Amino acid sequence: MFESSLLTKLTADTELISYLSTFTISGSTTPAIFANHAPEKAELPYLVFKISQSSSNSLAVKEFNIFIDYYDKDDSESNSRKAVHRIEFLLDRAVLEHERYSYIRLFFFDGDSVEEDDPRAIHYNLQFSARAGRKKWIDEHFETTTTTSGS
Repeated sequence: MFESSLLTKLTADTELISYLSTFTISGSTTPAIFANHAPEKAELPYLVFKISQSSSNSLAVKEFNIFIDYYDKDDSESNSRKAVHRIEFLLDRAVLEHERYSYIRLFFFDGDSVEEDDPRAIHYNLQFSARAGRKKWIDEHFETTTTTSGS
């Protein structure tokens, strides 16, 4: 969908990445932010985000749900709260661009801590909704309208 746009937005924020560990893959070290699931060897703290499509009544507009989970351990609870607040600040009402969608607008929906079996584990879940214009539909629609009206 638009995972690359969201990942770029998150990794570009120096304050947010200061609250995360790093992960090395294929010789490249990046902040520990993962789409869909974290690799087995990922070290805490890290983020996992998932994007799912919602139903939409419009051909031109798509709707999405974005779930962001922050995982850490209890020795850095203060930093965990700071990271979660930073994510909300960065993404609430943010606008992203992508090759497939234009004007992807995010809205904070909900967020809270999640209880884990291990009492030392810290887990926050943030939820956002998003609306985006479908570039292909818009381009085709306006191309047809322009061609038809110009004849």
